Amino acid sequence: MKNTHELLTAGYAGHDPDSFLSTLQDHDVELVVDVRQNPVSRKKGFSRSKLSEFLADHGVAYLHIGALGPPKDLRSLLKDRSFDLDEYFAAFRDYLLDQEPALDELSALTAEKRCCLICLEHLSNECHRSVVADVVASWNGHKVKVTHL
Repeated sequence: MKNTHELLTAGYAGHDPDSFLSTLQDHDVELVVDVRQNPVSRKKGFSRSKLSEFLADHGVAYLHIGALGPPKDLRSLLKDRSFDLDEYFAAFRDYLLDQEPALDELSALTAEKRCCLICLEHLSNECHRSVVADVVASWNGHKVKVTHL
């Protein structure tokens, strides 16, 4: 086992399932970790059941860890403009620190497989997955390198 592991992140906005798969394959992703609290999508092919089946058919494993998605009340604060993005990310980081089992699970997976956190947002700096990745990196003494695709 290497001392440093890489954790990838990707958003599926702007993709169809085939182009998203191509991105994952180009980066040798073995396991997609879906960090949406509710893994449903209006975008065809990206809800949990369809996406997990599609990925499995192409040799990529799928795991949903809903505890690493922002809870509805927190998302509402952003949607209602009660929080700006920085405040939202700070509150989400605080929430994540109470999700120790989920963070431990993701940390262990990152050490075993080439993982990619996924969510909708194209830009990682506008998505909670970047906060999840940063927390996992610090959780592991920064032995995890984060790469946003």
